[in-house]
Amino acid sequence: MGDSLGEYFQRAREAKGLTVEEAAARTRILPQYLKAVEENNYARLPDEVFAKGFVRSYARILGLDEAAVIRKFDESGGEFYAKRAERETLRQQLEEEERRKKVNRNTVVGVVGVALLLLFVLIGRDRDRSERLPELEPLPSASQQVPAPPPAPAEPAEPASEPASRLAPGPLEVERNFSSVLPLEGIAPDERKKLVLDIEAVERCWAKVQTDRGTPQEVLLYPGDRVRWKAQDRLALTLGNAGGVRVMLNGKLQGPFGARGQVVREIVFTP
Repeated sequence: MGDSLGEYFQRAREAKGLTVEEAAARTRILPQYLKAVEENNYARLPDEVFAKGFVRSYARILGLDEAAVIRKFDESGGEFYAKRAERETLRQQLEEEERRKKVNRNTVVGVVGVALLLLFVLIGRDRDRSERLPELEPLPSASQQVPAPPPAPAEPAEPASEPASRLAPGPLEVERNFSSVLPLEGIAPDERKKLVLDIEAVERCWAKVQTDRGTPQEVLLYPGDRVRWKAQDRLALTLGNAGGVRVMLNGKLQGPFGARGQVVREIVFTP
């Protein structure tokens, strides 16, 4: 078999007086595959196992030695199919690598998106808190407004009126580390606001106050912190730790409104 495999098949077919279409009808193989065999065009043939079956069937109807034809096929087509398998393996590796890169990109995008969402939520909360807090009035500092207690225990004197500086409205400023021995008594309402509510934290406590018909205001107090609200007709107080605060209304001690750790809602004060 000095000729190539394709030439060998073509010569044998023509010797039997068959066209490619007639040979295809006998072998039940598509004509384009038989032409590919005769042209040694393995790129147009399917996988090696199918191509070898075509060659065997073609040899059988032409009366050729099937074993010799298969050896010739392995010699001429073996190198091609080996390279095809190598190319297929490389293609699969590239596809897998691209898939992993895509998964990694999606993971990174997802993490960044979640981080940005959390950042926007935190910024929004800070903005809401900063917009609410300026509506509250600061309590005057201990060094400027509250007199030092006398050496012997005594009831503090009731001042005739509150200093003008304590009546001026301003943003909420909670006093830190306020001395627990300084009394809250002696705070009188003014003509504009009939209700003056002072809260001093003994323990950590969350408080919410609604003055008249205004928007409820919230504050988190730590031991020693003090804060004041003023209203004309109505004050509604909610405490997250009712036993952890001292509450004064117009200079008079109120409560207690509950035990330590108890949440008490809607404590209403009116003139």
